[in-house]
Amino acid sequence: MRNSPAKRLTKPFGSMMGSISLVMLISLITPLMANAAFTASVNRTVIASHETLELTLRTDVNNSDAPDLSPLEWSFDVLGTRQQSQTSIINGKREYTRDWVITLVPKQQGNVVIPPIKLGNQQSEPVTITVRGKKTDDSGSDTSPLFMKAEVSSESIYVQQELIFTLQIFFSVQLYDDNRLSALGIDDTLIQQLGETQKFDTIVDGIRYRGFELKYSIHPQAVGEMVIPSLTFTGVAAEPRDPFGSIFSNSGKPVIARSPEIRIEVKPKPDNYPVKETWLPARNLTIQETWSQPLNTLKVGDAITRTITVVADGLSAAQLPPILMPQPEGVNSYPDKSGTEDRESINGIQGQRTDSIAMIPTHSGTITLPEVEYSWFDTTNGETRVSTLPATTIHVAEDPNAKAQTPPLITTPAESEEHKATECPEPTIVSNESNHTSIRLWQGLTGLFALLWLATLGIWRFKSSSRKQANCHEKIIDDYHPSQNQAQEAVAFDHLETACQQKNARQALNELQNWSRLYLQNEKLASLSDCLNQLGSNELKASCNALEGSLYSAEPGVADIHALLNTLLEECQRIRNEKTEKESDQELGNLYPG
Repeated sequence: MRNSPAKRLTKPFGSMMGSISLVMLISLITPLMANAAFTASVNRTVIASHETLELTLRTDVNNSDAPDLSPLEWSFDVLGTRQQSQTSIINGKREYTRDWVITLVPKQQGNVVIPPIKLGNQQSEPVTITVRGKKTDDSGSDTSPLFMKAEVSSESIYVQQELIFTLQIFFSVQLYDDNRLSALGIDDTLIQQLGETQKFDTIVDGIRYRGFELKYSIHPQAVGEMVIPSLTFTGVAAEPRDPFGSIFSNSGKPVIARSPEIRIEVKPKPDNYPVKETWLPARNLTIQETWSQPLNTLKVGDAITRTITVVADGLSAAQLPPILMPQPEGVNSYPDKSGTEDRESINGIQGQRTDSIAMIPTHSGTITLPEVEYSWFDTTNGETRVSTLPATTIHVAEDPNAKAQTPPLITTPAESEEHKATECPEPTIVSNESNHTSIRLWQGLTGLFALLWLATLGIWRFKSSSRKQANCHEKIIDDYHPSQNQAQEAVAFDHLETACQQKNARQALNELQNWSRLYLQNEKLASLSDCLNQLGSNELKASCNALEGSLYSAEPGVADIHALLNTLLEECQRIRNEKTEKESDQELGNLYPG
């Protein structure tokens, strides 16, 4: 049966209509693909160096691709990124947009180019902004929602003198708890924060601000220019009207502020400061003493402790050298415990050092303790001062409980002969035979006494020789008695040992420097580095470097402080022992020359 014309036309017509529909669909999709866009825009084209910038990247393609933000890292710090998307229907046409909002902080000033950013096969156009510098003295008139101020107690100080650095953070917007301040780090300095962070409220140019204030104590250890770097504060400001949300808590917006950089002149110690004295630049320094019991009740054999305390404004306790107390005659002295303490206030560090010595009088009478001097440099008036404890006179009484000993009665040979003479009986008349027997008896006794006398003479010679050797040995021992410097060195080493046992790394390094000066008998060693070079121990240098690194590291707890302090103490003990052995060998060589 042949197909009718109608049936013959149906199939070609359907194929033709399918082709037309496909062509129309392609024609509709092609403009959409051609019009797909990826753009970049900023909220501000002119900003200050401390301000933030928002870069918005927008696409109208709904896919899972994300832009590559790595090109931004060359010229900007990326504080955060948030996304937002929106779909709308206008006149029956569906429109889709997706935004990435990136908060940026410029790393440089001048004309800065935001480079092209890629999203899949798409790429945005570059954007140029202008970054202006901000002068230090302009911060007071800053009315931005977040800014910082920084000031110092002086722009010119002496080496190791305390500098007070004050940092203030002002904000007029609500900040969440996710706030961060970069760490303050300066080479060749000792840095310590003074107390806790303080909060305050104030009004600047009619705008109410809340703020944080931090104070730091800085002790430069090197002469020259010291640079206090710019610190960065980052936070999250609340945006209650943000309809899109954020990856940050409470839909916050990242904000940032930077403090100005400050340069300080660090001067060397004055030429007229005593060379043999430890350099102590302080605002004020006092010295005082206390006794464990009243001095007017002291008796022979009583133990009494003298404690001397030094308090210095503007110096840490680690900077204060040990107090060396003279040891007068008639008193046995023994070093007692010592202690250090740092007290923090808004005016700076106040260091306190306490040293004690136990004394036992050995005879009655008057004992005078010499005055104690402590030299320091008055940074307020720019002159050398000496804080002094005056000489102290102690009256020592006899011990009433001591047993009185009666000396034995000693008679002279003349008195003995006279006594024997009075006791001799009258002579009697004896016969010749008894007289002969008596003579023989006396001869035997005389020979016996002669032998005894010779034996006594031999014993006396032997003891005399032994006594001479003993006297010689005692003289040698007397020659080995430590000098005043050796006694001071022993006290300093005790302080070093105590600091190591207490795991106080900063105090141990200071005590090591004090001991090294006495051990090497060189008061001109101005720094710990000089002392380590003179001691010549690489292991000791390595331990000290590791301890200093742990003290000033931004990540505390990296080094094993206890192990390093043990190594330091053992190495110092080894150095002391080697010196003692050498001195003993020299003395023996002098006594028994080859």
